[in-house]
Amino acid sequence: MSELTRRYARALYLVSPDETALRETAGALMGDAALWEALISPAVEPAEKVRVLERLPFLSGPLLRFCCLLAEKGRMALLPEILEAFHDEVLAGRDCARCVVTCAHGLEAGELDKLRRALCRLHRKKDIQFDLRVDPELLGGFTLDIEGVTYDKSVRGALRRLEQQLKERRMA
Repeated sequence: MSELTRRYARALYLVSPDETALRETAGALMGDAALWEALISPAVEPAEKVRVLERLPFLSGPLLRFCCLLAEKGRMALLPEILEAFHDEVLAGRDCARCVVTCAHGLEAGELDKLRRALCRLHRKKDIQFDLRVDPELLGGFTLDIEGVTYDKSVRGALRRLEQQLKERRMA
């Protein structure tokens, strides 16, 4: 997630912290294939995109102004990523964080609870929301991405670190 996306999400959160309204609006914009294609197309002039947005019945207030700003700057394609960053802002407002857990195979509820307690303590959060992903290429173990920090406890990661150490010894 880019810093630009985080800044847009933060600014919108400060003006309009209603995540449900943002999700519904983004869903309506991205759900209409022809509309979305026009909004992200560099061939359509920004002023025309703004005129289209202003005529949509479900857009008003801060969300209308926000979407118009994205259209004017040619950054409407960032909307899906802004949704993710906005959700992170909502979680931060509740003293929570999102953690992407990638593992070679699924984790059991007990393992997630233990991981949640450890991450809450380590990152000083009330709660952690997990986004679970399975990647068999890890071979075993898991990786965690939380608040810009990555913890790699995977077999693949261990093999990469071992390979790097061997290369460094060979060069010395």
